[in-house]
Amino acid sequence: AGAVWIKHFDLETVRGDSNSRRRLETRFIVKSSSGSYGITYKWRSDNSDADLVAEDGLDEVINVQVNGNPTTQTWHYPSRNECRTCHTAVAGHALSFNTRQLNRTNVFGGQTLNQIQYLNNAGYFSSPVAGVNNFPAFAQATDTSQSLEWRARSYFAVNCVQCHQPGGAALGNWDARPTTPTDSANMIDGVLADNRGDSANKFVVAGDTGHSMALKRIQGAGVPRMPPLATNELDPTDIQLLTDWITQALPQRQSFSQWQTSNFGSPNNPSAAVTADPDGDGQDNLHEFLANTNPLLASSSAPPATVVVANGAIQLSFTQPANRAAVVETSTDLATWTLWDVPGNSPTYAAMAQLRTLNVTLDSDHRFFRLRLSAP
Repeated sequence: AGAVWIKHFDLETVRGDSNSRRRLETRFIVKSSSGSYGITYKWRSDNSDADLVAEDGLDEVINVQVNGNPTTQTWHYPSRNECRTCHTAVAGHALSFNTRQLNRTNVFGGQTLNQIQYLNNAGYFSSPVAGVNNFPAFAQATDTSQSLEWRARSYFAVNCVQCHQPGGAALGNWDARPTTPTDSANMIDGVLADNRGDSANKFVVAGDTGHSMALKRIQGAGVPRMPPLATNELDPTDIQLLTDWITQALPQRQSFSQWQTSNFGSPNNPSAAVTADPDGDGQDNLHEFLANTNPLLASSSAPPATVVVANGAIQLSFTQPANRAAVVETSTDLATWTLWDVPGNSPTYAAMAQLRTLNVTLDSDHRFFRLRLSAP
């Protein structure tokens, strides 16, 4: 209680020309003992001051140029009730103030630092934060080094999770939380609360943009557009991202149950159990699925990790499968395992299989290592 988050908006009146930026709005989210509330201020044309926007909000039509062509954009200053619609307790009040959003670098006083580490060093947390090297982060829509699935999941988490999660305000059946695996989130062929009169419409359908309502919603294609508040403009970057996910990645994607059926005829086959090891290679079915190896062929295995110790440093190299996070755990007794708190050992979901290497200064401990894989 008493915390205040401030968000400021400028608008380029000539798209792509930073010198044309106009100061528009500054918003406040205030955390109280009983919840939170939002207020917004509209800047005067001479930037001398900003005035509190009325409780009902305000629309302003602004002249802009796009690719040299004059047009207009309607800027919406939200009402107090609109602020409360999204900034709820289940959403965490301040929507972007969470680990995955904050976990990136920024420049502070000429130094490039991790934002969470900087907040920690500046004393903003009630107790010191440890393990920043291992924290997860969302993927930017344009980061092609990360998988289409994780980029799409990041988009949904950032833009939709405030309403689309258990206890949220939305009527939909799907779960935007990044901690919910895709196979449990009711996304792929997910049944809709409102299928618009067509049973073929699902949340997303592999290879079928016409019946993928998540895409149609952000396009506003014959249905009310999402997000329902705070935007009057289409989002071409993320429309393309969801289109690519649906048409390029989903047709080849297998869930674990589909993988079980493909390899064992049915998920109910005892040899298909999560912990079963039908080929006796020491890797259970879940690991075989995540590593994209053949569970019926002992010689089919992921390339072994390598550890090189030289010149006071450890160089640990391993293969990260496509669309899988791979993190290194360490132990000194083979009983208690923890994430290895070293730079680069954080969960990212690679677009393609890749060789990763961690270079770390040698410490005095004798260590064991193991690799843990996970799917988005």
